[in-house]
Amino acid sequence: MNPEDIRRWATNHEAAAARERQEARLHPLTPSQAFAAALALLVYDETQNGSPFERVDPVTLREDEEMREAWAKLRARWPRER
Repeated sequence: MNPEDIRRWATNHEAAAARERQEARLHPLTPSQAFAAALALLVYDETQNGSPFERVDPVTLREDEEMREAWAKLRARWPRER
């Protein structure tokens, strides 16, 4: 990966964040506008990626598997007497 590409991306990202802050100061949203915008983003996300409740998330799957493995290691050390 080219370090100059990363620098350019970081510079653009910082400029965009500064512009967003400026716009938010100059043209603040009312609570109802902010809520409507948030709902619109959720609708857009669902049209692009499907229902958030039915998505397969590889990170969550990996973390769940790591948790099961850690739990199995802990359980293996517990005494079996009752």
